[in-house]
Amino acid sequence: MRRRLVAAVWFAIGWLASATTAQELARLVAAAEALGARTGVAVCDDDGQPLFRHRVREAFAPASNMKLLTAAAVLSGLGADFEFHTTFALRAGRLVVLASGDPNWIHGTADDPVLVFAAVGKALVARGVTALRGIDLEAGTFTGPTRPPTWPQDQLHTYYCAPTGPFVLEQGVFVLRLAAADGGVAVDLVAPNAGSLVRVQDQVRLQDSRKDAVYGALDVGDGSVRATGRFWRKSPPVEIRTAMAEPTMWFRATLTNALAEAGVRIGADAVAVPDAIVHVHKSALAPALERMLEDSSNFDAEQCLRVLGAKRGAGSLSGGLTALEAAVVDLVGQRPDDLELVDGSGLSKQNRLSPAVLLTALFRASRRDGGAALAACLPVAGKSGTLAERFAGSDLIGRVRAKTGWIRGASALTGLVDGKDGRRRWFAILMNYDPKVDGLNKDLKRLQEQMVAVIDGMVADR
Repeated sequence: MRRRLVAAVWFAIGWLASATTAQELARLVAAAEALGARTGVAVCDDDGQPLFRHRVREAFAPASNMKLLTAAAVLSGLGADFEFHTTFALRAGRLVVLASGDPNWIHGTADDPVLVFAAVGKALVARGVTALRGIDLEAGTFTGPTRPPTWPQDQLHTYYCAPTGPFVLEQGVFVLRLAAADGGVAVDLVAPNAGSLVRVQDQVRLQDSRKDAVYGALDVGDGSVRATGRFWRKSPPVEIRTAMAEPTMWFRATLTNALAEAGVRIGADAVAVPDAIVHVHKSALAPALERMLEDSSNFDAEQCLRVLGAKRGAGSLSGGLTALEAAVVDLVGQRPDDLELVDGSGLSKQNRLSPAVLLTALFRASRRDGGAALAACLPVAGKSGTLAERFAGSDLIGRVRAKTGWIRGASALTGLVDGKDGRRRWFAILMNYDPKVDGLNKDLKRLQEQMVAVIDGMVADR
């Protein structure tokens, strides 16, 4: 009952900030709305007492601020110490991989697939296994579509629309390196390291002018990728990231290539060996949360949500959304009427939530186990992630931790500010506007930063 009463503060009178700061914040909100951006702002102090409210009950498209709900739900449901366990086992002479939905298989990290798969190969050879009858990838409950159907269908090749699934390397993308070479462009597959099992079609040509030097890549879907376009002759080497068409194919090809390099081949004539667990790879939740919030990774948001769904019995996208809604209800104390959850990343324009719900969920999550981890993963003003270039020239650098958000028609900033007086304030700023309007977000970001500067000095007028 107390949780319902605390949540109801946002829908009743509550405490408000002193008149001077409240009026200044109201002026900035009015300036945003004068630009055509409907603006909702909720602010509370570190005791949970409201300091400012404007349109706090109205529903907004939250853009990537949705990731705050997802991160809070994942931490609440899995725990900050959660580990992904991917099991490699021998069964009837075949290598069976049991999915964990691990999102951390990224080259150059401790979970680099080259390192993990090499360890599997080494473990097999140590058992005297140099030939396998095949590889089986068991998805478990990680079934169904790889992307929310509400994502922009004309952008599914982009890195920010990368697919999810039971077996996904490199956050669902492949990485190509382009470099000018004698007489042409050298195009090399950087990751995943699938060797010759994935073919690279080089259709990029050199040009003398920097103007109109445009290039890109596409996963053709038949075990090959195609790079096309025009590359400036004097350009330094560049790397491009493009969404995979079928993540499981890449996983299988990369694993097969690594096993071959370790001296383990695949063949029907392989001799059966006793069943056994060969290797278990463990990776932590924390890196995925950091990418989700610091880098605003859509892939990590959706993938971690699927893992949360799997814990409840359904590792599908819909299972993840069911788990997310249950977590929001648990955090807020009731199911808000204005809540619409269609993905976990905020890329979908159809998501709807209010500043009151967002701030209540964030504030309550910060008080639970894992709350410190949630705050630690937020970008820091002027220092990290999507806030690295924000709040320039202000004394808020290093004192604001917040999640940014932008899609066409929506701009947002939600987080906390550690005040100069030693007190912490929490805020949610959601702005929606006509998506046909271009160039507005730079003005809205400036107003958001000015709002946080006012929030920095707010205290309750008791």
